[in-house]
Order: sequence, then structure tokens, then C-alpha cells
Amino acid sequence: MKPRSPNARGVLAAVGVVVTVAAAAVVWRHLPTPTDVLGPFDVHAEAGAPATGRAVTATVTSVRIAPEVNSVKPAGIWVVVNTALEGTRRTELPRSELVVGPNTYSPSDVFFFDTLMGEISPGITLRGSWVFDVAPALVAPGSSYPMTLHVSVGDGRLDSRLAIRIPLEGSRFSRVDTVTLKKPERSAS
Repeated sequence: MKPRSPNARGVLAAVGVVVTVAAAAVVWRHLPTPTDVLGPFDVHAEAGAPATGRAVTATVTSVRIAPEVNSVKPAGIWVVVNTALEGTRRTELPRSELVVGPNTYSPSDVFFFDTLMGEISPGITLRGSWVFDVAPALVAPGSSYPMTLHVSVGDGRLDSRLAIRIPLEGSRFSRVDTVTLKKPERSAS
């Protein structure tokens, strides 16, 4: 009996299956994550300039770094970000976070009644501060870590998020011994 040789059609089918499975594996390994697909769209701005997204406008007016705020000492060091906020279309509840180098910080709730924790509305400017407890090495003099304030409303999926870059020097930045917070103020814009 003569050994049977594979026919060309069967070989091509096998090669086609192998190539298809390999291509599917490569595509599967490079699919975007849900945060890439549903994440916010950053609107970039610099401190001192207004940044406007779909639902909120914000301007960082100044930043102070202090070892004490309202006689309270932090675990690290306080970063006080003074900001003016306004809703663009309707009343919203803004959220913020401070990104310093590789770390992301939420506002401290120690000063809940003295910080920007209220709603914002169109035509009404809310001025006040957010206070963050930050690792001291990240904001030490001479540090090269970037600092960015993120401001958004809702859960941020498929929406704009303000990304305001804060320099660690210049006229809007200062290092002080202590900060006394003022309650947020509202005014017609």
C-alpha cells in the first residue's frame, strides 16, 4: 500500500486556521480596557486660565503648600488649591483629585465645611479651596514631579474632565507656614 500524501486543500485549511487563531490572539491582547473606551476626555489648561468642559468651568487662582491648615497638621503636607468654579448648563456637584507625580489624591474631608464641597450653578461663581494631604517628597523644593488638578462632574464616563496643570513655582504658587481657610463664597458672574 502506498502512503497517502496530504492534499493541498487540507494543508491550506489547516494553515488558514492557524493564521486565524494567531491573529485573533494578537488582537485580543491589544484590545482597549474599559477605562480607555469609557474614560473621560481631558480638557487641558494651565493654572490661572479658565478651563471649560461640558458641565463645569474652573480656574485655579493660586496654590499654597503648608505644614498646617486651620491648626491641623497632615500626615504628609497640605496642598491648598484655590479655585473658582461655575456650572455651564445646569446645577452640578463637582469632584476633584490632585495628581502629583505617580500618585492621585482626593480632597481631605477634615475641612469639609470650609472647602469646595457644594453644588455649582450656571451664572454663579463659587470661589474656595480644595485641600489635599500629599506625600512631602513629591512637592519638596526642587521637585520635578508634575502636579495636575482634575475636575469633573458625575462618574466621568464618556464626559469631559478638566486637567489643569499647576506649576511648582511662579506667581500663583507659594510655600507658607500656615493657611487659614475661608468658607467658599458665591457671586454672580
